[in-house]
Formats: sequence, C-alpha cells, structure tokens
Amino acid sequence: MFQAKPVCIVLSALMLVGCLGRPKVEEPDAAVVGDWRAAANGTVITFSRSGLYSIAIKEQTRPVMGSFTFEPEEGLLVMQTRRESPMCADDIGQYKVRIGSMTMDVELVRDTCAPRSKLMVTSFERVKGVSSNKAVVEP
Repeated sequence: MFQAKPVCIVLSALMLVGCLGRPKVEEPDAAVVGDWRAAANGTVITFSRSGLYSIAIKEQTRPVMGSFTFEPEEGLLVMQTRRESPMCADDIGQYKVRIGSMTMDVELVRDTCAPRSKLMVTSFERVKGVSSNKAVVEP
C-alpha cells in the first residue's frame, strides 16, 4: 500500500492554507449596480458588477471609463478614471451617495476631475429595461 511521505503532507497543507488566505475580490454593492440617467443633463452612467463604470456624455463620442468601489454602509463611492479615457485620465473622485428604490442622489466629497464632478453632483434615476439592471436589488 502507498504511504504518503511527511514532506508531501506538509506541503499539501501549506498549499491549502495559502489558497484559503487569499483576499476575496469584493463585488460592488448591488444597489449601485445598473444604469442611471441624470435628469438635469441626460448623462447616463453604468456601474457594472465587475467594478467598472462608464459615463456616456452627449457632447463626447467616447464614454468616460474607469473603476469604482462603493461602501454602502457609509454611502461612499470612489471612482478612478482610466488612463485612456477622454477626460481626466487617472483622476480619483469621492462622492457621498444616497440610493432610493429608483433614485440616486450624489454629493461631492472631493474630486481632482472638475468635469466629472460637474456631471456627477446631481440626482439620477434608475434606467429600467437594460440588461445590466438584472443585478439591481430594490427594496
């Protein structure tokens, strides 16, 4: 019969502990995931489950894209624009967000990108009927 060597057992145990010790990649809170339209200017922002966002601006042919994190307990939204975006490459913005069943109100905490903060500091309405809304949790 086959006997496992002590070295193999120890190595196997260490590999298992290493796999369990890796930090999980947190998904953004589902309440912010989806498509939102600003009533004031028609700008549409999409937050995806993958942690990416895109802002479709009427005056621009290319959307502004980047990554985001959202802390629902504090209502803190942090956005970082990608380098290749047509506006404010690599800039980081922080916003205080209040989400209702169909609305999202955004206030500026701080942002190094003035054009983005001008677009973001407003009230948004959830856009229904778009595929990314399947991830939305409504109270």
